[in-house]
Amino acid sequence: MSEQAVVANISGSSIVLLVADAQVSSDFYKSLGFSYEEVGGHVHVSRGSITFILHPAMNKEDVRPSSSVKGGLYFDAFAYTDAVDLLVDECRAKGVEIVNGPNYSEHWSEFTLKDADGYCIAFGGGVSKKLD
Repeated sequence: MSEQAVVANISGSSIVLLVADAQVSSDFYKSLGFSYEEVGGHVHVSRGSITFILHPAMNKEDVRPSSSVKGGLYFDAFAYTDAVDLLVDECRAKGVEIVNGPNYSEHWSEFTLKDADGYCIAFGGGVSKKLD
């Protein structure tokens, strides 16, 4: 009989965003249905399995999303969803800036929004209804 190694399961992660004003940033995410929680002196905003830890910068000029740097990716964080189209509708209804997409296809759909600090958050996956 062979012994199987016991391996720890990793169930999720949190992404730290350095922000100019934690109140403004948390209000932005709360407007998109994220829950708000203060944990150990940090502000956490969560929706589904994504959590952003909003950490106030000592100097506002230090807030510099990697998506804004030459050679950086077009997003600072990526989240998966089964309803890209519904998230796009939510963002449009709230006046959130969409900087890429939405791009819909049968196999993969995606869009990218820009938050209050200039972070580009991409959402990708399926759609809630059949594409025409």
